[in-house]
Amino acid sequence: MKLSIRIITKQLFPFFCLLLAASMLVTGCKKDFLDEPRPTDKVSTVDVFSSTDGVRAFFNGLYRNLRSQWTSLDGSAGGNDDTYSFVSLNITRGAKGKDVVMAFPTWYIYDYQNENREPTYRRVNFTWEFLYENINQVNILIKGVAESPSISADDKTLLSAEARALRAWLYFELIREFQHTITKNPNAPGVPVYTEPTSIQNKGKARGTIKETYDQINSDIEFATANIGSSRNLKSQVNSNVAWGMAARIYLEQQRWADAKAAAQKARIGLQLDEEGYATYYNDLTSSEVIWGLPQTTGNGGQSLYYGTLSSFFEQTGDGYDGFYVSEELVERFTTTDIRNTFFEYNAPGTPDNYATNKFGIAHASYEVTLLNGETVKQKTINFDESIIMMRVAEMVLIEAEAKARLGEADAAELLFSLQSNRDEAAVRSGNTGAALINEILVERRKELYGELGIDWLDAKRLQLALDRSGSNHEAPNDYIMVTNDPRLILKIPQKEIDSNDFINQSDQNP
Repeated sequence: MKLSIRIITKQLFPFFCLLLAASMLVTGCKKDFLDEPRPTDKVSTVDVFSSTDGVRAFFNGLYRNLRSQWTSLDGSAGGNDDTYSFVSLNITRGAKGKDVVMAFPTWYIYDYQNENREPTYRRVNFTWEFLYENINQVNILIKGVAESPSISADDKTLLSAEARALRAWLYFELIREFQHTITKNPNAPGVPVYTEPTSIQNKGKARGTIKETYDQINSDIEFATANIGSSRNLKSQVNSNVAWGMAARIYLEQQRWADAKAAAQKARIGLQLDEEGYATYYNDLTSSEVIWGLPQTTGNGGQSLYYGTLSSFFEQTGDGYDGFYVSEELVERFTTTDIRNTFFEYNAPGTPDNYATNKFGIAHASYEVTLLNGETVKQKTINFDESIIMMRVAEMVLIEAEAKARLGEADAAELLFSLQSNRDEAAVRSGNTGAALINEILVERRKELYGELGIDWLDAKRLQLALDRSGSNHEAPNDYIMVTNDPRLILKIPQKEIDSNDFINQSDQNP
């Protein structure tokens, strides 16, 4: 049976006064949840945290919230095709970078122009509120599990590990949006860190430092990787593979190369590259390539982002927004034998909409397109049922390769070639070493992950590189170069946070 749990979130702007009860779908509930007469639209904290089944239902709601058409309770954030769910953060990062080109105004245009960062803007409010709301739900879960009188100690450890992996990841994504990389200045202002559920009595917290934010992130991810289990029912759940993948990203950002290498290796235990699955972008999540993914479906009462989904922006059949194209500079790096060369000419050379990609979506019933490699295939169109790919084996291979190269390990190039030859049967080992090899790995990250994570933008931030759109097909005035640590790389703190948090004022605002 299905029972609706509402985990109530009463939002006091800046921080969240989130009390138990809001938007979670519980599946597989035990009958004893219903033995006593109770409201039919709620389940109490006693019920939720009385058993592992109840906590698993809570987790299901959390994972559903990550992919939902999320809207803040006051309607001031979310609720639009560019501010639905976590995937919109990834799309935003792609739009801010250099590999995605926008030919005309549509959703994400202000992100593409790198000016969507002011304290009252929807992008800023959504990013802050969406991540903090989910952090608070995780805090509710952690506290409820710890205080449960009926869940066994072993189960408490497993459940807490899964929750703390999520909390580490959410804070990591938050600090990446609202501050520069930790290696620039670890003592720069961070974000307020809450490890307990907020309440009406809360007055907020100070920003602290980036290092203090990462201290919490590192503590959580270390506990998670040491204690989480490997089994799971669905690819949407965080297990040991996912937790180690999160750790690999977190350690890479901190330039903890040896830790990043080890974490990336553990993230792919039991999983492997799948070149054949790339053609459908691993849509059903069954591929050994997918470490973590969130399903969507329009059938049987399922859940979809509809026009907020990834393929809506990259497809070019007229069924979606058709607004995202690909930089010529990136396209020219692919050989014709590379399975990832899914590009086709859409307009004249040099125009913003010169190159489109057939990477995302579902094959159209009628339209065909000839790719740059000469192959004629069905043109892909928007897919409301497409899965949201959160983490893949290929990314972990590239993290390990970069870490090995930074450490000067001789087999870094061989590991990189294992991915290159998997994607391109005619690939040739470059022979690069040192800085040239590291640069080759960074380019390979862009080739493998373009359109998915905004990896070019994220790498420019973490490595303090200029973000150069010049010399490609970005149209003026968007063909600019963003200098190292440009203020436009970070969002400003929401004005509502400054107005409501007793420990943050205007002097704490980002530049």
